[in-house]
Amino acid sequence: MAALYDREALRTLLATRTLKRGDFLLVSGKRSRIYFNMKATMMTPEGAAQCARGLLSVLDGLDADYVAGLEMGAVPLLGGIAALSWDVGRPIGAVFVRKAAKAHGTSLMVEGLDDSGGESLQGKHVVLIDDVATSGGSILKAAEQIEAAGGIMKDAIVILDREQGADANLKERGITLHALFTATDLGVTEEDKKPLD
Repeated sequence: MAALYDREALRTLLATRTLKRGDFLLVSGKRSRIYFNMKATMMTPEGAAQCARGLLSVLDGLDADYVAGLEMGAVPLLGGIAALSWDVGRPIGAVFVRKAAKAHGTSLMVEGLDDSGGESLQGKHVVLIDDVATSGGSILKAAEQIEAAGGIMKDAIVILDREQGADANLKERGITLHALFTATDLGVTEEDKKPLD
């Protein structure tokens, strides 16, 4: 699998399509000089393929029955991983966690399981996936619901670690963060990383 993953091609896409400089409000409420619009890479044919290949190359070294993440950032990645894992003969299921339960239908927080067929996360090893990690908050929100569903989590993988606390926050929860790239890998300086507030 690793031979199909072109790390330099993905790094170039991220540096040219994803990294933005200016004045941005982050989900955390902090203002930043840099912003990573990961969808601009993830939604291109080459970017989608390289992201899935890169994530699967890390998953190959981990114990994973399922991958999971919080809507919306993780959803395209989860679908790509599931499809590619099937193609390479190592199928890994995918589920996503809603930010809020739907008010109709099954009202589930964790979507993607065939609960009528008895499928569950109980006792299953679940690797958490996200596009970008800043503080790790989105990963931790997903972890709460996966744990409530019986999943076992030891690892999380992101395309990009902004190097702003996610690693330490996840470690406190017993989750190891793996990143395909760091902000430093894309040429972001320590000055760039300082909040504007």
